[in-house]
Amino acid sequence: MIGEILTDLKLDPAAVLDAAQTEGKQRLRQQTDEAQRRGIFGAPTFIASDGELFWGNDRLERALQWARTGR
Repeated sequence: MIGEILTDLKLDPAAVLDAAQTEGKQRLRQQTDEAQRRGIFGAPTFIASDGELFWGNDRLERALQWARTGR
């Protein structure tokens, strides 16, 4: 189905899908390296703009509050 859409858009499906997979793997490696550098050890993890770290889905509301108010 995606291949058909790409063909309809006059794009080479094999080239686009290959690039997406290659770039996706590179991005995953970059994200993993960054997570390790920041000391992230679980998912989901949220880091506020001031560097405050929130770990775990149960901390989502607190992370959102921190992002809105800075506390």
